[in-house]
Amino acid sequence: MANLKIAKLGNPILRRKADPVSREELEKPETQKLIDDMIETMKIEDGVGLAAPQVFCSKQIVVLGFEENNRYPDADVIPFMVLVNPEFTYLSEEKVEGWEGCLSLDNLRGMVPRSQHIKLKALDRIGKEVQLEAHDFLARVLQHEIDHLHATVFIDRMRDFSTLTHLNEFETFWVKEAIPVA
Repeated sequence: MANLKIAKLGNPILRRKADPVSREELEKPETQKLIDDMIETMKIEDGVGLAAPQVFCSKQIVVLGFEENNRYPDADVIPFMVLVNPEFTYLSEEKVEGWEGCLSLDNLRGMVPRSQHIKLKALDRIGKEVQLEAHDFLARVLQHEIDHLHATVFIDRMRDFSTLTHLNEFETFWVKEAIPVA
């Protein structure tokens, strides 16, 4: 397995809509290796999710999950999952502001409004259909990662840029009132 390079904000791949993955393509060894490498990279980088465009592959693949994460000590565990061609539906109109960061935007955090309750439909890594409802932290992570497949990064969703902060200042001035979420 490999620790893949992360595309940073400004790289055009982050602003390109990712291509769907066919079942035939999903079965290919190179696609399965990409998924394994994405999982390994996410763990090494201490992330809770990673989308294929973030590792220079414009495909609709997302990996997420963690058992323990120092960045999110109060967050519920997310089981490891692979989502291919994911789509979600908002199940709550109300949007809640929460702190987000991103491996493609080093050391930045900002308040982002997200739906607290979504329904997800996708394929898993072997092509089996997956459907689930997600709330709170998991719903936020899913929306954040699926945004990457549609050429959107968290700052595009921010309502107020006065909360955009460098990680050091976040920990000094904001962390006491914050529960970082993505």
